[in-house]
Amino acid sequence: MRAIRKINNNAAVCIDARGHEVVALGNGVGFGTMPHEVDLSDIVRTFYGIDKRYLALIEELPAKELEFAAQFSDIVRSQVSHPLSPNLPVTLADHISFAIKRAREHMIITMPLAYDVEQTYPVEYRLGELCVNGISRTFQVKLPRSEAVGIALSIVGSSVSLSEKRTLDERRMERLIDKVTLTVEQRLNIEVPRDSFDYARFATHVRYLIKRVVGGKPFETSDSDLYSMLSEEYPEATACATEISQLISDTYQTELGEEERAYLILHVHRVYSRALEDSEVCH
Repeated sequence: MRAIRKINNNAAVCIDARGHEVVALGNGVGFGTMPHEVDLSDIVRTFYGIDKRYLALIEELPAKELEFAAQFSDIVRSQVSHPLSPNLPVTLADHISFAIKRAREHMIITMPLAYDVEQTYPVEYRLGELCVNGISRTFQVKLPRSEAVGIALSIVGSSVSLSEKRTLDERRMERLIDKVTLTVEQRLNIEVPRDSFDYARFATHVRYLIKRVVGGKPFETSDSDLYSMLSEEYPEATACATEISQLISDTYQTELGEEERAYLILHVHRVYSRALEDSEVCH
């Protein structure tokens, strides 16, 4: 196998014997001058079909968390009946890494979606529970059971549509998501590139929220202090989420409750934090 582009010292974009591009992980596979030959015995994991916008994320993710996500993705594929994106190991690793970081910093946030996700996506939710248990054992960190919701949504978000047809409602939603993203950029003075992983992740969560609101199925949570806690902790994201809530309300003639706004705050803050981190790296 021939390495043609370094991701980091232990990851590289390679060309296999059949001429296919693959992301390879292994000790030292990305080290040295490119291109160069890589001994197959040095490769511990390969990923085919990874979108190029996720390569920078692979560079950032801890190897152990990426390997865990890759192994769990294999389990997921064996349990669901529909095709999944080849990017699942990376998107799942990103979610897992963020969940571990929150837990180690004692930032426990109750997801206001558990019952709904469990009822709507029972297979994915059970897989999420299995993943949470595996994370707790593997990384010696105590995750709340509600993290199964985020794992389940990562799996749901990786589903590949079998139809290329886009309905009028879908186009309407895409336009709204673009307005939402512009609002985040303008109010928080950041840039969210539309070809970035951060945008894809943010759009997935906003899309889910809109579907819930339009479907007349508001979020329900027993944690009545969640919105107050997040609004106090993240005032900039809260102001932005309030404006986004109004956009959604104006488009679909429906009001968002505190649970939906808390969900927005959480994900606005995340995309904002990522943009600040990227800005610091660039400078």
